[in-house]
Amino acid sequence: MSVSKHLDLYNQIVTVGDFVKLLDDPEFDWTRCMLDLCSYKEGDVAYKKIGKVLGNWSIDLSTCELLAKAEDLSNKYVLGSELETLQKYNYDYGYDQLDANEVCHAIAEKLGFINYKACINLQYPGSMASLHADSLSGWLKDASVDLDAKFDKALKQPAGSKKLHRCFVALSDWQRGWMWQFGNEYWSNWKKGDVVWFDWRNIPHATANAGYAPRPILKISGQSDIIDDIIQNNRKLSINIRRTGKA
Repeated sequence: MSVSKHLDLYNQIVTVGDFVKLLDDPEFDWTRCMLDLCSYKEGDVAYKKIGKVLGNWSIDLSTCELLAKAEDLSNKYVLGSELETLQKYNYDYGYDQLDANEVCHAIAEKLGFINYKACINLQYPGSMASLHADSLSGWLKDASVDLDAKFDKALKQPAGSKKLHRCFVALSDWQRGWMWQFGNEYWSNWKKGDVVWFDWRNIPHATANAGYAPRPILKISGQSDIIDDIIQNNRKLSINIRRTGKA
């Protein structure tokens, strides 16, 4: 399918449900479509470190429910529009997805998120998430979203709703071999509690674990007035979480 055909299909979307359905169409390539839509170019800011989660918090991963295995390409988070590419190049999903526990939710709420989806991406040594574009399909499937609502094709989200953001929170200190690429930039040397925001609407990205320990990252997608303010005014924040132990 030509790039113009992908764009033609995208431009026919009217509702959120239309977008969800298109993402699961194996004949549609969302990453190719997004790369043609986006305005990202060399020198643009791909991601920002926007703050720090302080306190004596810890997360016991053994208490977090497994939502999807990296090697299971039949799980609901693998889009039909990306399945052919994953199979062609012998990629899997790239990481196990774990459900957020109470500490994760405390962090998300301190960051001002509402109507959000939070999960832990646990990437094992030897795994990689291939270059791709985000659609926030997981949020669309798991959050309280009206599929009949109009879809804003410019913002890639339900029309008339607060702007959607995606943030990552480091759940451990960076280790050698852990790789994260946002556009043409690389995130490394992070510390536990570091919070980064990235321009998911325009930035292709990929991750890999060439190290010797599983890499846990908290991913939060949703709406937040606090994040709006941080991005618009180029601020940073510190939040304090005083919860430890099991969920």
